[in-house]
Amino acid sequence: MADPENKSKSFETWFGTVSFDNTSDTVSGNDFQLSEKPLISTSLELSDRLIPILPSSRNIRSISSLKSVFQIEKPDYRKMAKESGLADSDAEYISTLREIAIQTARKQLSASMTEDKKVIQAVEALDDLNETINHLTERLVDWYSAYYPELDLPAESYVRFVSEIPESASQSLMGAPAAHEDLILMQSFADDILSLYERKAAVESFIEMKMKETAPNLSQIAGVVLGARLLSMAGGLKHLAAMPSGSIQVMGAEKAMVKHLRSNAPSPKHGIIFSHPILNTAPFRLRGKIARSFAAAVSLSARTDFYSGSLNPKIESDLNDKVGRIKQKQIAQAESKKEAN
Repeated sequence: MADPENKSKSFETWFGTVSFDNTSDTVSGNDFQLSEKPLISTSLELSDRLIPILPSSRNIRSISSLKSVFQIEKPDYRKMAKESGLADSDAEYISTLREIAIQTARKQLSASMTEDKKVIQAVEALDDLNETINHLTERLVDWYSAYYPELDLPAESYVRFVSEIPESASQSLMGAPAAHEDLILMQSFADDILSLYERKAAVESFIEMKMKETAPNLSQIAGVVLGARLLSMAGGLKHLAAMPSGSIQVMGAEKAMVKHLRSNAPSPKHGIIFSHPILNTAPFRLRGKIARSFAAAVSLSARTDFYSGSLNPKIESDLNDKVGRIKQKQIAQAESKKEAN
């Protein structure tokens, strides 16, 4: 007598879930059912091809030789597809499978490039641009300082000076004389660096636009650039929203945390969030408390952006109130000590 709990078997395939009732030794058309899978439903044309095979009853025609296929550990999917009517030949089976695989990969790639992933790519490109600009600017300064050693300007202004200065004004009282071909080469080198500065500005504008669309609360609390870096380090808005505030607080200080865990070194109070003015302008003794409040606000803003996407000004006002109370408490304690002395 057949086991009542083992009345049917089913096999997952790329073209559907094939199931059959194995309570009897004979096979009829009602024993087999073929259900659609998302993989083949990615193609409208191929889904239409399933319609003749999938009537309203979901039963397919009698397949006398298919039952033996289900009795082996690894079903012969090619044979199942041919005998179910999906493919008439091996060549058609391979062609259909290839088309489905390509369309599925294309769909998955398209779905993986979410808005926060675009921000991550942009902020990583910005880091590469900054590194390249700094390296090339240092090279230009070392090069041009041999001819104009007394020139002292900020990096971008220095590059612009070299690019735009006329040859008659390029001579220095202290430096070596610059030949015409030397000056032309340095000016073209400076022009290339200026084009990177322009590209950097364009990437920063893109990040600002996308951050305000994708993570408005995070942009308001942490700022556009810091918020984008937090997204990049966390791996996306979903991961950042799932992180506890304590992890956000020390994000970027992994080496200091490992040193703290392995030795008696003090635990880090903050990581990359220290670049925010609310922390780097705070008194040293208050940075730990302010960092905890700031990280909690970042965590709340990330969750709000991920689950609702609407701007909540209360997060920023609550953070400012907490920071204000921390500073007021410190001032009150300092005044009480003075009175005691």
